[in-house]
Amino acid sequence: MSTNAVAISGSSSGVPVTTGGGQSITAAPKEFRQKISQLIAGIQAVIPDGSSVTVGGQAVAKADLVNELMQISSAYQAIDAAVVAAKGARSQLSGQLPGFHKQYVGTKDALVALLGRGNPQLARFGITTSNGSKPLTSTQKVVRAAKALKTRALRHTMGKVQKAAVQYVGDLQVAVNETTPVAPADETAPAAAPQAQGAAVASTPVAIPVATNHTQ
Repeated sequence: MSTNAVAISGSSSGVPVTTGGGQSITAAPKEFRQKISQLIAGIQAVIPDGSSVTVGGQAVAKADLVNELMQISSAYQAIDAAVVAAKGARSQLSGQLPGFHKQYVGTKDALVALLGRGNPQLARFGITTSNGSKPLTSTQKVVRAAKALKTRALRHTMGKVQKAAVQYVGDLQVAVNETTPVAPADETAPAAAPQAQGAAVASTPVAIPVATNHTQ
């Protein structure tokens, strides 16, 4: 049985790819993996069985070409399987972490109790040793107190003793404006005596200026 050589020309950038039989397929500009899958599907559907395709100047049988492309697809499938396995392993580890941490802390405490908290050999286990805080000298205590006072002054904060010592000293004049309520009329109080008819009413005298006669 003779094989027919089919030369494939064109590109996979979204333009039609023309085959030797006059048929064309459109390659979608997607991810490389998607392009490989579409390339395999196109070869299996368009290229006749027993034919060969000239790739890079060499004739490659259809079955061999499909197998070569399938190896690329299988590589991606292996990555997919590894990703799924990694997700499962991470999920399993997330559930085991509390127990692992508890085991680590227990072992660490056991080593500290065995060797002593200040033993320098604990560093070989990755355990940080603490020698405690070094006592301050008298000079350092004075400096620390002075810094604390400066900090409180900058923050405008005072303690209870300082607040109690701050009081107003001096005279203070306060003007209070109060309205005296009008007492209601007492019905039992005697009424004012009525003014007698014809009585003279004293009036305030009014001073009238006297005209001055100037002689020419």
